[in-house]
Amino acid sequence: MTRMRASDAMLLEAAASEAMSAAWWERVDLESRRPGEGHADLILGKAAELAFSPIGRDQLMSLALEKGVRDPDGPEPLVDTSVPPAERAVIAKRVFRHAPHHASETEALVVRIEERTARQLGRDTRYDLLPQRMRQEAALQEVLWDHPAIPAGDDVRLAMLCSVPKLLERSEALSDDWPWRILSRWVAPVVGRGAS
Repeated sequence: MTRMRASDAMLLEAAASEAMSAAWWERVDLESRRPGEGHADLILGKAAELAFSPIGRDQLMSLALEKGVRDPDGPEPLVDTSVPPAERAVIAKRVFRHAPHHASETEALVVRIEERTARQLGRDTRYDLLPQRMRQEAALQEVLWDHPAIPAGDDVRLAMLCSVPKLLERSEALSDDWPWRILSRWVAPVVGRGAS
């Protein structure tokens, strides 16, 4: 069995842990807002919905929600970091049979991932973190697109794969212009004060 690079394994484990925590809080929130209702069905419904998302973190959240319902105290990890290459090859072969992915859909996916990441970082955080996080998102997409544990269909997997080079491209573009964005954020309020 081939193990993935240590940095990719740590990223995957951290993202899986984050998904497990978010799934637990999702369940707690749902149970407190709707006591006595069919929580399992609602959670499984959300997990099924997330399985259609081409964002790797959504795929992990789908797994975590399902695990939280079916086996909440199970000792096994959410995803295995060592997957036989033959299993990945079978998935890749299936995915590559699909028609080419539309570039406009890939661009839209990259924009969604960037917006979500920027929103998570918050308005007042250091902008130099965004390119780094985008590279992490690209690495996560690359690690997960052919992972047998995720519930994604082949078309979703293809979208995930196609997003990797575009996410890396976007990360490079953000790396090149982040000092100017910081400067413009600092200058705008100062210039705006003089205009009143």
